[in-house]
Amino acid sequence: MPQRDYILRLIEQMGTAMVALRNKILGRKMDPQQVHQELTGLAGQTGFDLGLLRRLTADTLHMLVAPTGEVEPARCWLMAELLYLDGLQAEVEERYADATDALDKARLLYTLIEPGGGLLVGFSEAGERVADVDARLASYPAEPS
Repeated sequence: MPQRDYILRLIEQMGTAMVALRNKILGRKMDPQQVHQELTGLAGQTGFDLGLLRRLTADTLHMLVAPTGEVEPARCWLMAELLYLDGLQAEVEERYADATDALDKARLLYTLIEPGGGLLVGFSEAGERVADVDARLASYPAEPS
């Protein structure tokens, strides 16, 4: 039980740090290089390599969050949030192809943990994120033909 409490506290702390970074990204209160450094640092603290997450396919991401077939909600949420933040920063920098890639991956992960997703009882925030991602993707300029 103490180990579970410790893990939950760590997740809560990471969530707080991610919310703060999200506010900085959306408020454009940080130099993009600082955002990238902070995001990479957060990823490292959670045990993930952001560069690797960017390169993984949707199938590989799914396998990482559900290695036994059952979704690991905390792992899935953290990966989704990292990719979501990465997508937001790419959007701010008007790198829409990178934003689309990151947000598509985040969306996939959120759908696994939203209510009715991969879990019987999901995270309601995941459904909110899916709606946000969908709205952002719909607002991006069309790619030149």
